[in-house]
Amino acid sequence: MSLSYRAAQTVIKRGDEEALRTALDQHLDPNLTNQNGWSLLMLAAVEGSVPLGQLLIEKGANLVALNGKGDTPLSIATQKGHTAFIELLHGHGA
Repeated sequence: MSLSYRAAQTVIKRGDEEALRTALDQHLDPNLTNQNGWSLLMLAAVEGSVPLGQLLIEKGANLVALNGKGDTPLSIATQKGHTAFIELLHGHGA
């Protein structure tokens, strides 16, 4: 059974790489968004979690997705000052 967006958000906020990997292996869409267009990769960018970001990217997360306010994972990481996450995104072509 796949996680809901809310449950995936909780896993990302906790930084639980194992739970996220399991959910993705069980067909959680790496491009799942909420009603405002926030993707899972954007949530990882908010947290600055490089391991979770790397995992989502490996599973096909869209690096240039836009939320309802026009933010991308890169712009969110930049706003939050998460340098390592910015480097991760740049390393994958964002």
